[in-house]
Amino acid sequence: MQRRRLFGVLLAAVALAACSRGDPEKALRATIAAMALAIEQHRVADALEPLTEDFTRESGEFGKQDARRLLAASMLRNEEIQLSATVTALRIEGDRAFATVRVIAAGGSSLLPERGQTWEFDTAWRRDGAQWKLFNAEWREGL
Repeated sequence: MQRRRLFGVLLAAVALAACSRGDPEKALRATIAAMALAIEQHRVADALEPLTEDFTRESGEFGKQDARRLLAASMLRNEEIQLSATVTALRIEGDRAFATVRVIAAGGSSLLPERGQTWEFDTAWRRDGAQWKLFNAEWREGL
């Protein structure tokens, strides 16, 4: 009985792993959600891990190190950060993906937010093995 149960658990784990590898949209959404969580938890390196070394912003000279500085400064100003990142559009074309993400952020030095902001991000991703990597983004402030 124990062996049959163990075999069932292993079979279910293998099936779940196979499904997650085969669903690129789910993997990309999970990557975006993990980035948002890392920002809330003030983990700069984890938040920026999906960015490629050649990451750029189309509207100007802005790379991965600039993103690191901008994010670190935001974290210094805000002891508490609450973030909501919602994918509003997503298109996958082979090993490339394009996602529009609406971000609502609130922050401050206490549990109650002292300031807030919204942004709309147009992002471009490429597959690197089983992972999605962000190589380009353009953003604008919301209302």
